[in-house]
Amino acid sequence: MHVFEVASRVGSFTRAAEVLSVSPSAVSRQIAALEAFLDVRLIHRSRDGNVLTEVGEEYYREIAPAFETITSVTDRIMRAQDSAPLNVRVPSTFAVRFLIPRLSEFRTEHPGINVRIVTGFGSVDFVREDVDISIQVGSGDWPGTESRMLFANWVQPMCSPSLFKARRPLRTIDDLTSYRLLISANRRNDWVDWLTAVGRPDFPLARMEIIEFPNSMLASQAAVDGLGIVIGQVPVLAPEFAALELVRLFDKPVRQGSYYAVWRAETGPSRKTRQFLSWLQRQLDPVLAKLSQDPAAA
Repeated sequence: MHVFEVASRVGSFTRAAEVLSVSPSAVSRQIAALEAFLDVRLIHRSRDGNVLTEVGEEYYREIAPAFETITSVTDRIMRAQDSAPLNVRVPSTFAVRFLIPRLSEFRTEHPGINVRIVTGFGSVDFVREDVDISIQVGSGDWPGTESRMLFANWVQPMCSPSLFKARRPLRTIDDLTSYRLLISANRRNDWVDWLTAVGRPDFPLARMEIIEFPNSMLASQAAVDGLGIVIGQVPVLAPEFAALELVRLFDKPVRQGSYYAVWRAETGPSRKTRQFLSWLQRQLDPVLAKLSQDPAAA
């Protein structure tokens, strides 16, 4: 019906094919299929051109307004979608340490896309949360979603250079007993997981002085300020290493899942989401390349 409406409106199969980005023969086949379905001739075909039959003219007059309405409504919805913000859900540490400092570059590159940052930890719930895309850590296997891996998440102990130099040297894991440890309420098992992974589940963690913070962002900032030693996420805290605000300890990084971009499987990534992902990957590539050159990062 749509092919017939376009062909009738523009006056030829060739011009209709250009409008629809198909071949003239494809236009002819579609109209022939419509005529077979209706069991009536809609167009007279001749060497001099194609002319609507009386029934064809009547049919076109009746369906043309419907397609005009469909086109108008579709355009209006697409314009509304273009003006709606892109809701991006990210962990607070990733938002503050990596994403927000670079958002002005995205706005310059895509001035028509308004990004709204929502912080959240753990798996996204697209049913309850008004989110277009979520950046989260895990295995990439979340029901009802599709995902793209962004980078592997390596973690290891780290502290401020001033703390590293001011007190007893940190040559072995046992030297940690002279220091205060920092943890995030969202990542309470970080120390247990890291110690187990490096073969030291016997470390007397229960006897250590430990300060807990509401989230990883505050815990890592406390480490920058010299309050203690934290299990930090190496890729996310790359700016702190570059600025010499944190140093990594023991050269024993442990992989703890990966960061993924996640969206609804039923709708797939929108155009704005794809543009955001493309930009984000370009921002990540040089950071990850630099970290891959450091033996302590992988």
